[in-house]
Amino acid sequence: MLPLGARRGAGRTSIVLLQIVIFVSYLFGPVTVSAQDPSVPSDPSPAESAPEPTTEPSVEPSAEPSVEPSTEPSDEPAADPTATPSEEPAAPPSETPSRPDDLTRPYLVTFASGTDDARQREILDAVGALDDGAIPQLSMRSVLLSQSAPSAQVDALLAHDQVLRVDLDRTRAVDAAPGDPSFGEQWALEQIGWTAVFGSVSIGGTATVAVLDTGVDATHPDLDGVVLPGYSAVDGADPLTDPNGHGTWMAGIVAAETDNGIGVAGTAYAGVSVLPVTVLGADGLGQDSDIIEGVVHAADAGADVILMAFSNPGYSPALQAAIDYAWASGAVLVAATGNDGSSTPTFPAGDRGVIGVAGTDATDLISAMSNTGSAFLAAPGLRIATTSAGSSVEEVSGTSASAALVAGAAALLRANEPQLSNGVVVNRLAATADPLAGTQVGNGRLNLARAIADASLDEIQPSGVAPVGDGGPLVGPYVTAACTVTSVALSPVSSSVADGDTTTVAVTVNKNSNGNCTGTFAISGLPAGVTPSFTPTGISGSGNPKLANLQLSVASGTAPQVVNFTVVIDGADVGGSLAARSVAGTLTITAADTTAPTVTINQASGQADPTNASPINFTVVFSEPVSGFTASDVTLSGT
Repeated sequence: MLPLGARRGAGRTSIVLLQIVIFVSYLFGPVTVSAQDPSVPSDPSPAESAPEPTTEPSVEPSAEPSVEPSTEPSDEPAADPTATPSEEPAAPPSETPSRPDDLTRPYLVTFASGTDDARQREILDAVGALDDGAIPQLSMRSVLLSQSAPSAQVDALLAHDQVLRVDLDRTRAVDAAPGDPSFGEQWALEQIGWTAVFGSVSIGGTATVAVLDTGVDATHPDLDGVVLPGYSAVDGADPLTDPNGHGTWMAGIVAAETDNGIGVAGTAYAGVSVLPVTVLGADGLGQDSDIIEGVVHAADAGADVILMAFSNPGYSPALQAAIDYAWASGAVLVAATGNDGSSTPTFPAGDRGVIGVAGTDATDLISAMSNTGSAFLAAPGLRIATTSAGSSVEEVSGTSASAALVAGAAALLRANEPQLSNGVVVNRLAATADPLAGTQVGNGRLNLARAIADASLDEIQPSGVAPVGDGGPLVGPYVTAACTVTSVALSPVSSSVADGDTTTVAVTVNKNSNGNCTGTFAISGLPAGVTPSFTPTGISGSGNPKLANLQLSVASGTAPQVVNFTVVIDGADVGGSLAARSVAGTLTITAADTTAPTVTINQASGQADPTNASPINFTVVFSEPVSGFTASDVTLSGT
């Protein structure tokens, strides 16, 4: 099997056309470009309104494979549509051009280490860019380029050896909600803790998800920057097109471009690319021979995650062999359990090494359509908004959508920590899952926020179901009667304290009556100078409610400000929704009163005439309470 990109297929004409489209898009606003790869496509234009769903995303082969697995693909992959142009970059301009009048588009320019401040400014001036501030620790500058034609300035910057990257300077909302128009319809992302991760976890690495499906519409404006050159195990199929639509649905759930002002947000919001591998025909059906070829190709291409959003009740030792090969290569494999509402095992969800995913609804119950016999994990699967072939947005339902959410989560974990093995990724997803509201299935429902915060290095491999395994291991956080936090409250919710002082906030935690909860307190949102401490530090024990004191100590000299903070309870035995495990509070920090008080000394009533030798008693009155001082601290002097 040749590595990705080593072959050239017959679809060169269509790829050339695609190259032209991408190149034109690039001219009107690159998102991220580098000196090594100056051809990354630009932000696409806004999507149209989303139609109502008309189809079901789950696609299941109807029969056992009728042919032996093929060892070589029947055709070759298309050329890379984003290959670096063969022309040498233009030399840097020798004279400073006139500066454009519309310098309003923000970019970040990263310079090579050692490029001094004067040289950085010289390079920016040479291309007509407006310097808007420096980040010297990263050899980076914020600049404004021409709004009407930034690409020429980007090319001119990258022509300098000292310029490493030029990135679009994106805007992030305070509440970490992306600017994708259909994000409000993506209830599933909120439920799996995605919103607690986006905007707070910066993804520094990369990962690839091989979507084994009907192909992917690579021209979709919400996917055109994340889709890699694909591969087809089906004769005559172009992996960068999708005659069925199912593969495009899956790609959008996994990694739709996020915060780009278009369509939906992807589960893997940064650092993750999609490798389309066509193994199903336009009718949504595929043979084991093509699927096996696709699995092996994805493994050889170095895919971090392999998504197989299809199912069949028949076990195939040949398919298991391909999956074992992919697991040994380091891939995380994810598959849909199917949509028959049955407990009968299905495959490849039930194969050894595969995360079989069942579907849940908004109340964390297993959906009525979901199969459960091969479930290792569950995820939302009803009315999931995603990309649709033809540049639109669509809502779909089924365990295919559930599997795509898990695949995107697995890829985001890998991109965040590229060194993680597939066994560690699988364990983190399983061990941090939330308990389901009804009958427990597998390890529970995906919780991305807890999985990406997990630092454990334990490894597990799904054992599969009969005939290869027993459906385990079950490592989720729940027991039969799960201990669940039902509410958290602060008293007072809003506190005021002067710098140099300390205030105490009472924390009340209510839970259900099932056993002993174990969890610890954490706090976020406090500025430097404010030190929190909890007494006790967690909620261990069977009492209800659990009570704790939060002490907030403000260092002297801390600037007056209003601080919004959040207290969170997390741990191996804390279930419930994110809202039930966290509570918001407000702290107003005021300046210390350094004004000296006025002291009045009064002769007490009824005392003797001060001209004689009789004792005279006085009272000392402060104009306001003074911390740390009493009347005895006042010294009287005079005649």
